Amino acid sequence: MGAEVRSGEWHLVLLFFANLFLLLAAYYILKVIREPLILLEGGAIERSYARGLQAVLLLLLIPAYGLLANRFEPAKLVKWIMGVFVLCVAAFVVLGRAGVHVGFAFFVWLGIFSTVAIAQFWSLANDLMTEAEGKRLFPMVAAGGTLGGIFGAQIAARMLQGNPHQLMMVAAAMLISCALLTHMTYGAATAQHARRTDVAAPPARDRRGGFSLVVSDRYLLLIACSVLLLNFVNTTGDFLLAQLVNAKAHTLPHAQQQGYIAGFYGNFQTFISALTAGVQILVVARAFKAIGIGSSLLFLPVFALAGYATSALVPLLGLVATVKVIENSTDYSLQNTVQQALFLPTSRDAKYKAKAAIDTLFVRLGDLGSTGVVFVGALLGFSVGQYAVVNVVMTALWVLVAFRLRKSVLRAAPELAGGAKSARAADGQPTVGKVETAPSAR
Repeated sequence: MGAEVRSGEWHLVLLFFANLFLLLAAYYILKVIREPLILLEGGAIERSYARGLQAVLLLLLIPAYGLLANRFEPAKLVKWIMGVFVLCVAAFVVLGRAGVHVGFAFFVWLGIFSTVAIAQFWSLANDLMTEAEGKRLFPMVAAGGTLGGIFGAQIAARMLQGNPHQLMMVAAAMLISCALLTHMTYGAATAQHARRTDVAAPPARDRRGGFSLVVSDRYLLLIACSVLLLNFVNTTGDFLLAQLVNAKAHTLPHAQQQGYIAGFYGNFQTFISALTAGVQILVVARAFKAIGIGSSLLFLPVFALAGYATSALVPLLGLVATVKVIENSTDYSLQNTVQQALFLPTSRDAKYKAKAAIDTLFVRLGDLGSTGVVFVGALLGFSVGQYAVVNVVMTALWVLVAFRLRKSVLRAAPELAGGAKSARAADGQPTVGKVETAPSAR
């Protein structure tokens, strides 16, 4: 797959790989479950409003997370929060079996879970690896999540016709395993770092919260803007697809509607995961080596611009689904790995607090912006094609931000540039504007 794993690194890489495999398998099981719950109880517009509510709740949660990150060891915090998520899944099982309609609440909770849990995983990976290690190993670690997504989506697609609450408990068991693997991973990394002779003294901690760190640093702010625009475009695209799927489902007899939606999204997620696996295994590591992380940032926004421009002209279910499969698979493979690697040259506080703010709050602010567009569009009677036009405009802005972020990457961390620039940085050439790196990764 192009990733270079050196002697002594396999144990740590396999632990990260297994952890992300189980985390994404659990998430995809829950993700497929949520679609018939929210669409049949409330429809595509309520689904969009649920995404907006996630952003509002995260405005309250992120400052609290920053306070906890200042006080507790990161690995311990990750395990505790994972335990809270397991309890939440159990609560939804109990309420669902009691006949309570949990579709809206479950959708809101799952969005918060996915952003926080995955952000925490990559914060830990950024903390425990150096920039050079991350550039080499992140594509292989990310492949674990890709394969987990395929596994989880297929389990959900094949078993959802039965009892969704049993699937929720399967996902909860996977999350418990993730907490155990986090404990093992941190211990393995600590032992590995203890054998090094170049470990730097820990720097003073920055007591500011994640949002303050982001707005005070241009590099972090550009990452945040890119993430916000990505999620605005992606969420609006999800709404377009949900509208078309829901319209198709309601042409069928009522007894077939849940099965159609669950089957569509199960297969949809499987296609995404399969393509994601191909890109992750065959393309990502080679792209990092050939053109670098900065240039790899440009591929997804350029494709999204072309895809939504086409969808605005031909707003058909088959075309929109194809665009979304390619968009999401690129997001989950190349784009996701690039976004995680962007934090390699940042401080430990940025890796946990600023990254948590970006991967949760700014992600959901993008969703909230999309919710606003859906609200206005519903009042004005927008068609699917008109929503796609809005996405074209926002994607053009995302392309501009991606170009500026690419320049910042080349200045902040030339070793992540790829090709000749990366080689010169690895040979000890001085870097410009580099942000302080995490002590535990030295």
